[in-house]
Amino acid sequence: MSGELLELTRLPWHWEWVPKGLPGEPDPDTWTGHLVALFAEWTAEGVAAVREAWPKDAGAEFPFTTDMVGRDTARWLRERAEQLPEWSRLAWGAAFVEGRPRWAPVPVVVEFRGPEAEDPNYLMDLVGARGLECDAREPVVDYVTTPSGDGVRVFALCRSPEGAAYARLDAALRLDVPPRGGAPGSSADVLLSTSVFEMGLMALIGPGVEQLMQQIAEECAPADGGPARLGFLAAAGEGQS
Repeated sequence: MSGELLELTRLPWHWEWVPKGLPGEPDPDTWTGHLVALFAEWTAEGVAAVREAWPKDAGAEFPFTTDMVGRDTARWLRERAEQLPEWSRLAWGAAFVEGRPRWAPVPVVVEFRGPEAEDPNYLMDLVGARGLECDAREPVVDYVTTPSGDGVRVFALCRSPEGAAYARLDAALRLDVPPRGGAPGSSADVLLSTSVFEMGLMALIGPGVEQLMQQIAEECAPADGGPARLGFLAAAGEGQS
């Protein structure tokens, strides 16, 4: 791997969850306000540059604001999250290049299941580690280790029925949360999936999703020994096969 490509795979990501009415989550208006402020900060420079280039004789005022970017993003993410079953969540990420967000939002569907078997190897089939019909090439499989369990991520170049090229990233994590506060330990299988269509993002999505897997492990079993956050374990108890 070249030094330049290696540097790309180490780029930082910002990951957040789209609220789904779980305890401790912000209400939709508060969350939308958060996204408006976040994307206003991220897009201010670019929007200002486009506004400056807007023709003086256009006959109309510049039609975009940074607020519109955040509100449209929040609406799109909420619509996607509402389509998911109750045992799934939607995460969104942003990849940063030289301190600036380059791709955002990148959506990832995260599904929480009760383990179907003691041996987690069955997860290899669920993430298409041996290949899927849509794959144009043999998948690349990488193993992931977190403080709360081990997992795998699978990257494959694909072609749609119409011939369009894209990449799929599927990952799985066997999460083992130790006993705490008198409650017994718990296990859950976490499945993550996304598709990307931009060549540059294809080089980053694997390490990016791995960072999300690490974040999930940390949030489900906090280092301070506190209760699991975001209701993940309750969701895992309702998971479907």
